[in-house]
Amino acid sequence: MQVPTTMRRRVPALAAFLLLTLTGIAAMLPLRTSEPRPASAPTGDFSAARAVAQLDGIAKVPHPAGSAAQADVREYLVGELRKLGLRPEVQTRVAPSDADSPAIVGSVSNVHATLPGKRPTGRVLLVAHYDSVPIAPGAGDDGSNVAAILEIARVLKAGAQLRNDVEILFTDGEEHGLLGARGFVDAEASTYRAAAPRQTVVVNMEGRGTSGPVMMFQMAGTGLTSAVKASGAVTTSFSAAIYDRLPNDTDLTVFDEADMRGLNFAFMDGSAHYHTGHDSISRLDAASVQDMGDAALGAVRHLGGTDLSQSGSDATYFSLFGTVVSYPAWLALPLALTALLGVPLLLWFGRSRGLTPGGAGRAALGFPLTLIGAAAIGLAGWSALSLARPDFALSEGSVHHLGRYAWGGVLLLLVLLVAWYRWARRSASPLDIVVGVLGCFAVLAVVCAVALPEGAYLFTWPALIGLAVVAVTLRCTRADSPWRAVAGAVTAVPVVALVLPVVLLLLPALGLSLIAAPLVLAALLAAVLLSLLEPLPPRRALTAGMLAVTVAGVGTMVVGTALDGYNAEEPRPVSLGYVLESDTGKATWVSDGDSSQPTVGKLLTGEPTPFEDRVPALDDAVLANGAAKAAPLDTPRTANLSSTEADGIRTVRVRIQGPADAHTIAVHADTRAHRILDATVEGAKLTGGPKRPGGGWGWSFDYAAPPADGLDVVIRIRGKGHLPIRVVSTAAGLPSGVGAPTLAADQSWASWPSVAGQTFVVRTFRI
Repeated sequence: MQVPTTMRRRVPALAAFLLLTLTGIAAMLPLRTSEPRPASAPTGDFSAARAVAQLDGIAKVPHPAGSAAQADVREYLVGELRKLGLRPEVQTRVAPSDADSPAIVGSVSNVHATLPGKRPTGRVLLVAHYDSVPIAPGAGDDGSNVAAILEIARVLKAGAQLRNDVEILFTDGEEHGLLGARGFVDAEASTYRAAAPRQTVVVNMEGRGTSGPVMMFQMAGTGLTSAVKASGAVTTSFSAAIYDRLPNDTDLTVFDEADMRGLNFAFMDGSAHYHTGHDSISRLDAASVQDMGDAALGAVRHLGGTDLSQSGSDATYFSLFGTVVSYPAWLALPLALTALLGVPLLLWFGRSRGLTPGGAGRAALGFPLTLIGAAAIGLAGWSALSLARPDFALSEGSVHHLGRYAWGGVLLLLVLLVAWYRWARRSASPLDIVVGVLGCFAVLAVVCAVALPEGAYLFTWPALIGLAVVAVTLRCTRADSPWRAVAGAVTAVPVVALVLPVVLLLLPALGLSLIAAPLVLAALLAAVLLSLLEPLPPRRALTAGMLAVTVAGVGTMVVGTALDGYNAEEPRPVSLGYVLESDTGKATWVSDGDSSQPTVGKLLTGEPTPFEDRVPALDDAVLANGAAKAAPLDTPRTANLSSTEADGIRTVRVRIQGPADAHTIAVHADTRAHRILDATVEGAKLTGGPKRPGGGWGWSFDYAAPPADGLDVVIRIRGKGHLPIRVVSTAAGLPSGVGAPTLAADQSWASWPSVAGQTFVVRTFRI
């Protein structure tokens, strides 16, 4: 019996579709979170239940650096470490961070303990920060990981002694500028470890949300890929390259700058809860705690038995079907050039076997437009959504239901890709188009190998493997074979295996505001799948299908925007802060949002105004505002002012004290008629300025967790007359008796460090 022609064409397509489906499932399986182990789990296993049980003592209420609540957490941690038979010490010091403007200084109290090794070749430093932001309990960031370290310490104490020392470090003041890590590094500057920092390996644990799989997203230094493999965490050197170019930091940044090596682990789903009052124990996913505990424990056990004096070389690394593949970083460019060279060789080889170089070139020249279009869909979609829903803009794209908007973007992207494919098919075969796309992959591989070598593998291996698949297809099949039409889909196997997990990890990490980046990667992924459409439907049917998908994509976003509501579990972010300018007695409501916000919007009756002069701590923000009733609040004050002058340089000593509830004091100096030569704050040295061009409040510092008796400040000044300084204290909460609204159950303050839920008291002095 003769098989119908249509069936002969569909069988290869179905086989390719099945292969790609299985590849996709295998690629996504490692992204699943683990089943949380109960408290009855064996003593040698990490148990999420045992870790989560610790959170009542760690993350029940907001506990920013310097607060009474944080002192309670610190006491609890010291007690739990002692119960494990360790000898914890509290390391208190003043830590400065003078690299940026404003400089940041703070009083920090780190908690440190050591599990001694048998024959140490170095040490493993297990790190999580135990402070929260001022408005959040911090269950995900970073209470879950503090609790996980306590459980890891219990497991290690119950097992055989490791070769290397394992040190536990709960850092303070991370949220205000990585101050605890800076203080720890400064304190060790004179020890033997300062001479051999590469023999310290840091395992840092972070939470940028409340759920999701754990990812090892940053490697500092070299020679640690075997530890990543032992951790079982999903990873890619591409994420480290992207992270290094973003303005984000964790404690590992400080240790990296001190020339220590390290691994950074985090879970990132549920980012709408990040730095908000609903980063709570009830919303924390125990499965993510289990993932984190297993990953960190696996890495620590491996590093604890490794010769840490050996550091290895740079590597490209990535997860593949549950394992970690790595190879020397220097191979990135040779492999990429090999892929690029393979394109003209394949075109030459395929000319006599049905491949059309002109058709492949046409497809390759048109394809970059689809990548630009993918970015445009992401950027335009975010612009439209943020206009339609200002609450989305207030949360910077960290929304509760990201998936529906991502699906809308994917559908629109699909229409764009089909339009390009349809255009390219006018003068090219499906295989020609595949070769054109692989040529683009090869070009991207070379560009990345030069500019972003850690991410070049995403394009290099699909190009190399895809070109080989096409060569075999041309060699082994006739020009009219239906298998040629789906060869492009087979070349998508390495793309699905490598790119799909990265897209799924980037979505929650970047949110709606940066959705353009994963959409561009998705375009690369989908482009090599389009040959599955062969044979193409009739023109009218294909056009009708494209219109229907366009409507579905736009409709998904429109309907999602209209129906995306809030409730007590997924509250709406709102923004309202209170400013008291004590020099004039003027009080103002301020907001990062607008007057359309429920509950708080009615208080915002003024025109949006910049506050950088009136409240320098708010920098150049243009804020919605409205007149408020003045509250009888404590204000910043000065004492013990003294001044001496020599050779035109005046040295001023002053004690600056803020209200008792202030978590931060910012001091800004007017540098229009003066120049700050240098300063010391609580003994910490700061460089001079102005550091900001344009005059005004050009030199400043922020002090986190200010001591109750105030700050001892010494400033050396060049210039005539008194120096104006403006002091701004910041405290969590809004004052009572001034009409501050009570938020509904489905509302919460927007993510810190916005003005939401905070009180700013301003006072000007002349010294």
